[in-house]
Amino acid sequence: MLPKPIHDAAAAFDRLPGIGPRAALRYAYWLAAQPKDIVKQFARTLDALTEGMTRCPVCSAWTDAAGCDICNDPRREETSLCVVATGQDIRIIEDSGAFKGKYHVLGGLLDPIEGRTPETLNIDGLIRRLTTPDSRLTELILALDPDVLGDTTALYLTKKIQEITTLVQITRLARGIQHGAQIEYADGTTIADALANRKRML
Repeated sequence: MLPKPIHDAAAAFDRLPGIGPRAALRYAYWLAAQPKDIVKQFARTLDALTEGMTRCPVCSAWTDAAGCDICNDPRREETSLCVVATGQDIRIIEDSGAFKGKYHVLGGLLDPIEGRTPETLNIDGLIRRLTTPDSRLTELILALDPDVLGDTTALYLTKKIQEITTLVQITRLARGIQHGAQIEYADGTTIADALANRKRML
């Protein structure tokens, strides 16, 4: 018995990740109660996502220019390339301030059940960056989620790259017990990763 505009708005919000039907309906009612100029500005902001955004032709990150700021930055290191699943991962890594190289966005992780096969990801673009004659890459960092999909994607990329070149070192983000966590609450896999990635103190 919902008015059609509210029903349609709630249905649109419901398609967003992490948003359930109740939250979607709450957002729709909230927008309906706002002044028209605020709702129109909200709509223009969403429209700008489709009209003003494009993929960087080099790394495939979202950008509103001909190329992204990182790829166009001459101060970034040319020898390290960090491979991430999505553009959101770049922001997280950049916030740490610990990486000064460049990035490559796959566009997801391998998941045949969901239809994400090697052909649907930006793997060919990665291979081209590794094999271009003027490439200065010496290290490829696989910054992928430490789960089944991330492990599967990392193993596939490692095998694929090793078939093409042996001049690039392939590394992956270390895994283990998080800072501030207690060992008694860690699972076996986390403990095993922590032991495998242990650091020398003296």
